Amino acid sequence: MDLRYTAGMFAQVIDANINRVAEGLRVIEEYARFVAGHREMSERLSRLRHDIATHNPGWPDQLMSRDTHTDARAGEIPQRRESIVALLQANCRRVTEGLRVLEEYTGDPRYNRCRYTMYELEKELLLGLLKPTIRRGIYVISSDVDVLIDAANRGAVMIQLRDKANSKADLFDQATRLMALRDPSVPVIINDYVDIALAVGADGVHGGQDEMPISQQRRLMGPHRLIGRTTHSLEQGIAAQADGADYVSVGPIWETPSKPGREGIGLAYLGEAAQHLSIPYVAIGGIDLGRAALVAPFRPPLVGVVRAVDQLEAIQALLENS
Repeated sequence: MDLRYTAGMFAQVIDANINRVAEGLRVIEEYARFVAGHREMSERLSRLRHDIATHNPGWPDQLMSRDTHTDARAGEIPQRRESIVALLQANCRRVTEGLRVLEEYTGDPRYNRCRYTMYELEKELLLGLLKPTIRRGIYVISSDVDVLIDAANRGAVMIQLRDKANSKADLFDQATRLMALRDPSVPVIINDYVDIALAVGADGVHGGQDEMPISQQRRLMGPHRLIGRTTHSLEQGIAAQADGADYVSVGPIWETPSKPGREGIGLAYLGEAAQHLSIPYVAIGGIDLGRAALVAPFRPPLVGVVRAVDQLEAIQALLENS
């Protein structure tokens, strides 16, 4: 297809879609720049927008063809977006659909390349937005689904299903039930099993030092799910952070039946974590209301509770007031 002939023949179509693509990219770019503070993403979007704007043959014909008075859709009332995710989804679609129209009407391979670039940008941007936020508070770990649901209702900010005694099939059934009953605002973490976490649609997985590398877990879980790692020393914590963990546990601070045979590591690592870790960390191991008073001065982002779940509100109040 002759691009010069096409540009004149379909000038109005090309003009409308170049404008549509530029507008959509600008909306997304402004989010990346001013809301997310994602400089690298903002620059990539800006380069894509400028690439499309500068490669625009037949521009005078397009400008001459512009007639908003006869455009049947001019002046449409814009839709109200229910969330920032919905806003970005709509504008990503606007960009990719507009690029496809330009590709079809011009036959220019540049628009094809730009479209596939946008597909990758959309994936990176939206999956990052879907990752749950780790809030400060109490992280409850239990093998009992009812205990976890009750803890979430009472203010736990994250819950983990951990069952070392029963079969994997039983754990899958429990995880399925947990996801059916869960509060979507409280992230659900599955201990150890990436496959179960993925199968039930959990928010993340937590593994020990003997689990598969975090990089492999991330490849399976995607950028929009949480990955936690058990650590017993600052060296392990720094390594997990460098490998891409979203949070680490610090402990066990005291000996606990949930970690049989492992001695408590004390409070030293908890003191170091605040200085050397930039990701959230969970103080865990034998913590009840009395010991929470010893942990509180370190102001950990999260405090893990297993057996003392009946003291959840009291521990939370102590932490908030210290």
